[in-house]
Amino acid sequence: MSTSRTDPPGFPTLALGAAVLTAAAVAGSYILASGPGSPSSMPAPSLARDGVIAKVDSSTLTGEELSLFGGTDSGAAGAWVDDELLAQLARSEGLDNPFASGFVGRRAVQLYLRDRLVERELASVRMPDRAELLSMMRSDSLLYEVERHYYEILVADSATAESLRARLAAGQSFQVMAQNVSMGQKAALGGDLGFLVGGELTGRGLPHDIGTITGLSRVVRSDLGWHIFLVTEVRALTDTARVTASLSEVVVGRRERALVDSLLDTARARFEVSEP
Repeated sequence: MSTSRTDPPGFPTLALGAAVLTAAAVAGSYILASGPGSPSSMPAPSLARDGVIAKVDSSTLTGEELSLFGGTDSGAAGAWVDDELLAQLARSEGLDNPFASGFVGRRAVQLYLRDRLVERELASVRMPDRAELLSMMRSDSLLYEVERHYYEILVADSATAESLRARLAAGQSFQVMAQNVSMGQKAALGGDLGFLVGGELTGRGLPHDIGTITGLSRVVRSDLGWHIFLVTEVRALTDTARVTASLSEVVVGRRERALVDSLLDTARARFEVSEP
């Protein structure tokens, strides 16, 4: 199901923007090195008195630095050596851009500190108990106590989605179209998402009316793209345990979003901001 994921749409767990860099990646891709020909086959470096375990000219790596990012073996240290050799070669050939390098460094620190703060605060988010979830379900029986057999088509732009919907309304097969054009995870199955309660979709950012449709939906947008849904069957809820587990993720996601928004409000009140 392309609309189902651990983090609800719109909530970037440890990713408050569209950042490409991460602190760990900037600190050293050596943490991820593995496979044939990788530095994991290098012999373990000998420890020096000052804790330096690898050195390329004047650049050094200490065991303490390596342990910050989970690297403890010779392969991780050897990969750092490879990265540093290539970096120094690039610098010697005039490829270093001081402005870009400075920004990369600042961005890495920014993401590292952001992640530490958000990780610390998210640890306090409370999971809802069963009574709370059942009360939520009873508050909107059409959304939470009725299962609908959903099919989905997901495409990248609204014009394509509107054209497809017009063809569907004219009688073309939803399942065949899903197999041919959908980007959804269940495209090979004709877009078949199975039986869901509407709240499992609306809780992840889709509009309320999608949770109560019968037949063909309008075109709707999410952070994944443009969706068309079809509901072919409606029945009373049969799997309360599955729904409460799914809704638990929805509730936690809402609480996490609210917490991050609160952190941003606190920061904006404390620091001067100028932006476009």
